[in-house]
Amino acid sequence: MARVLVVMMPAEGHINPTLGIIKELIENGDEVVYCCTEKYRTKIEALGAQFKAYSFNEATLLNNPDMKPFEIKHPYQFLYMVLKKIIQRFIPDVLNLIENETYDYLIFDSLIGWGGQILGEKLGIPAVCSTTTFVFVEPLGFGNKNQLKDDDEEVKKLYNGIIEMSQQLASQFNVAVPSLSELSGHPGQLKIVYTSRYFQPMGDKLDESFVFTGPSITPRKDAPSFAKESLHAVYKQAVYISMGTILNKDLDFYRLCFTAFGDLPVQFILSSGKDTDLEPIADLIPDNFIIRPYLPQLEVLQGVDAFLTHAGMNSTSEALYYNVPLVMLPLTSDQPRVAGRVQELGAGVIVDKNNLTPDVLRNAVLEVLGNASYKEHAEVIGKTLRDAGGYKQAAMAIQNFMGNRSLSATPISSHE
Repeated sequence: MARVLVVMMPAEGHINPTLGIIKELIENGDEVVYCCTEKYRTKIEALGAQFKAYSFNEATLLNNPDMKPFEIKHPYQFLYMVLKKIIQRFIPDVLNLIENETYDYLIFDSLIGWGGQILGEKLGIPAVCSTTTFVFVEPLGFGNKNQLKDDDEEVKKLYNGIIEMSQQLASQFNVAVPSLSELSGHPGQLKIVYTSRYFQPMGDKLDESFVFTGPSITPRKDAPSFAKESLHAVYKQAVYISMGTILNKDLDFYRLCFTAFGDLPVQFILSSGKDTDLEPIADLIPDNFIIRPYLPQLEVLQGVDAFLTHAGMNSTSEALYYNVPLVMLPLTSDQPRVAGRVQELGAGVIVDKNNLTPDVLRNAVLEVLGNASYKEHAEVIGKTLRDAGGYKQAAMAIQNFMGNRSLSATPISSHE
């Protein structure tokens, strides 16, 4: 039996993919200690894991303007954010939390980046990276698509900040100063990636340390019940609308949807978010809309013909897992990259956020509903995601990896 330390960032899209893996590891005899914010204690303890809450709280994360989702114009922006806003604040918290404890291996969130390597090195154990979006195959992940050039003053300032910050952190944690390629690469001796090698851009260029397991589809006990038959009770076709947990409070977007779709013979079902006040637009809701603050997304996706989404990696993967084509409105972070891959493989269309009108939105939805090729291409991707094996394959890969290593656990002291 191994003792496993799991360290995750406090976001549904990062935590949910790990739940099936953790449950599987525990059922296979491992002891799991899961570090996250207090908000997720109940969900994690229900799996049988021990829980430790770190003080890097969610309010700090979400209220910090530097941690808001943003459109990355140059990879240095992302690297600097990870160093300054995550590693600098987060790693000391975790090290204090596990002081004098021993573990056999670490599973860490890919957003922690080089910080995961620091934790593994300080503990003297192998590290497994939980990767919730596409892997960066090209140097720094952007190729030649950067909107800012390397000789821009802003980029030079970011570069100098990255070098200075990495040197400070290396000294603080008594580890070697990382190279720029180490900072921008994918740390961890094993990388669990929740997609298929087919869906991953340039997946054939990645070595066997990247294990593609597809989305981690597990029952969500906190999800409300929903009668799928209501989706087709009135209309032949149904479309699901959800813009994710961070971006779902935009009432102007909902008004746009009402105008665009209100007269179509299609059933629309909209997940508005638990904390979204729809009262100001309640009188505008068309008859062909079903709106709920929270929906069992996996169940809904199994009954719809298209999905209007922000193209977050988890939502996109879940839709494709169930062969649902997409209308995508990518806004921030990795969403443009995810949406671009879906469109490239023919499973959906992208709507430009800077040219968003009722007609544009309506035409995009009608295009996906009316052209069978989008569904056919979604089915191709969906099969590769299902065949990848999911959380059971991920847990097996981790335990096989550890079985090929001689385990050694070293107590950690935050005073080293």
